[in-house]
Amino acid sequence: MDNSQFATDLRRRVREAQQAFSEAEGDEDFYEVNIRTGELNSLMRMAVENGVDLEELREPEHRLSAEA
Repeated sequence: MDNSQFATDLRRRVREAQQAFSEAEGDEDFYEVNIRTGELNSLMRMAVENGVDLEELREPEHRLSAEA
């Protein structure tokens, strides 16, 4: 798999995990929130280790606070 395919797949996995996190949060399923938080942390770490930019996937409020 080339780097661009890896980055594309990683971004897809992050979007899916973000969606699952949001659903679990809305359902007040704290166990699932915990699982999805760990999944997102792992994916973010993988992105950093491989130089994959995930800025476009950040929530708007997080983008603003990161830029401040």
